[in-house]
Amino acid sequence: MIKYSSKMAFEKKILIGIVVFLSAIGIFSSCNSDDIGGNRFTFTGKMMGQYLRDTTEYSEFTTLLDTSKVMPLLNTYGYYTCFAPTNEAMKKFYVLKGKKSLKDFTLDSLKIIAYDHIIMGSVLKFSDFIVGRLPVLSMSDRYLSITFTNTGTAFVNNTALITEKDILVHNGVIHRINEVLNPTHLGLVDAIAQDSTFKLFYRALIQTGLADSLVKDRDRNYDPTPLEYLIDKNAPHEYDIDVPLFRKFGYTALMESDATLKANGITDLISMKAYADANVYGADPSITDPRNRNNSLNQFIAYHLINKQLSYTSFIDKYDSHIMLQTKDMYEYIETMMPNTLMEIKKSRALAETNLINYSSETGNVIRIVKTNYDKDATNGVYHEIDKMLVYNQAVNNEFSTKRLRFDPASFFPEFTNNNIRGLAMHLNGYMKNTLFYFPRGFLDRVVSSEQTKLSYLSYTDGYRDYEGDEIYMEANSGNLYDFSITLPPVPAGTYELRFGFQNNFYRGVCQLYIDDVPCGVPLNLNLGGTTNDVGPYQVPGSQLDDPFGFLNDKMMRNKGYMKAPAVFTTFSNGVPKYKNGSCRDDASNLRRILGIYNFKTASTHKLTIRGLSGGVFMFDYFEYIPTSAIESEDIY
Repeated sequence: MIKYSSKMAFEKKILIGIVVFLSAIGIFSSCNSDDIGGNRFTFTGKMMGQYLRDTTEYSEFTTLLDTSKVMPLLNTYGYYTCFAPTNEAMKKFYVLKGKKSLKDFTLDSLKIIAYDHIIMGSVLKFSDFIVGRLPVLSMSDRYLSITFTNTGTAFVNNTALITEKDILVHNGVIHRINEVLNPTHLGLVDAIAQDSTFKLFYRALIQTGLADSLVKDRDRNYDPTPLEYLIDKNAPHEYDIDVPLFRKFGYTALMESDATLKANGITDLISMKAYADANVYGADPSITDPRNRNNSLNQFIAYHLINKQLSYTSFIDKYDSHIMLQTKDMYEYIETMMPNTLMEIKKSRALAETNLINYSSETGNVIRIVKTNYDKDATNGVYHEIDKMLVYNQAVNNEFSTKRLRFDPASFFPEFTNNNIRGLAMHLNGYMKNTLFYFPRGFLDRVVSSEQTKLSYLSYTDGYRDYEGDEIYMEANSGNLYDFSITLPPVPAGTYELRFGFQNNFYRGVCQLYIDDVPCGVPLNLNLGGTTNDVGPYQVPGSQLDDPFGFLNDKMMRNKGYMKAPAVFTTFSNGVPKYKNGSCRDDASNLRRILGIYNFKTASTHKLTIRGLSGGVFMFDYFEYIPTSAIESEDIY
């Protein structure tokens, strides 16, 4: 049965399986400390609110919960994680805020303080914590961040030490902390303004006017309730149904410190403009107005800004599940706020490093996020210090224009990241059942669709034959055909082969694809697999004695406008790779359609249009640009 729910309800459903599991292994039958898998915890059969009330060291926090009227919530059935400050922590907080007791705070502020400490809908034990932001938000709609010491102890939001972990109660888990959580309530620009590490960068943000582009936090006109009409509640589905409760905006700033700028000869805005004149690709030094988007200083600063709220793990780690081949590097391409530019994020398997920014295969130059200064929080974004100068120069342009660029379509949409949709399921307590998210028309800025088209997204699961485990999923209202366009990310000027990655099955129909309103050859039949003569026929690599690697078959398929899937991802069955060689290259239903060769005169975005020609649903797995000069040397990954 389909369950139509808000995101909060979705998170609650995720925990049902975990609570059942805990019950099955007998955790809930013991009131003593136990040691399961090396993780020591305590269990009590009380409700969370009752446990806090009965424990004297939480009496101040209990008074806060009572006064703010949050306490009844913690005595109801559900799934909660609470970071509970001790009495001593509460009293230190009063002094910090210039108060004597809780009576000196307004009721609204007390409710926010209470909400800052509670996650509703998820039971996050210590073993579920990851470095950086937790994957679910607090009741005050804020991310909580975790850092670990060399001895294995953990801090919340960098300052609150977890002094006792995993106090399991009937409706969740409590972690005792020695400091009240006090997240900033400043927007991104104001948070940067108060950070003395980035004084010069902040001045450049103001002078270029780019600070004005970083202020939105939420679409106040968004109303999710009309989405009811989208959902066929009687249709059988193997996934949950969800609708975003909010339409949030978010931003990321990657910034050089004043010290790093000074080491590169930049001590004021004049020398920063001179650096930009000399290094920004295609810069026109004659444009002197810093608010002009073609001004070199404006472009230099804009290249540091992204209209997605990317914590340290959200650049690429969130999408690196075991469905991805763990011996091959991963890449994510992110559009920046400098017009028509990309940033590359690389995860190197050989170096065991993540978040390598704009790695140069020619020089080895790379930019890294400073490990001691990242995930700096704001209400509508996050900022990180970087260790070197980040600039879109000739070398970066050359790198992007000479290599294959593969995009998961979920990366196209800032809304997926800013509303905690992309990468959500696989990071919630190992929950692998995916979710079909529905969106109203206008929710995704890069999509224009007909009224009958239903826009949706299937989140990650390791059981689907999808790149990174997710897919864009479209269908039409009964009796109609889908019709929509997506603005693709920009690429540098050059001549490219464009490819559309998909996985066929008998639920799908026929559609026509267009690039910039020009048809891409004959219609694509999403019902036909690779074994048909129209496509190849496909042959499993290694199945032919005269073609042990499948390369001759690759050429035959290319002649018909198709390719096998890349060997960099697979799917799992009973916990093991499903295919002989461990990749979806061995799957005849996983294909790439070659859309054609395109000569782009300038760096720009392009439009992909898909029009349904028959009934059925549509799926979009990944998209590739490859320079024609790189096709001959391309690998199978």
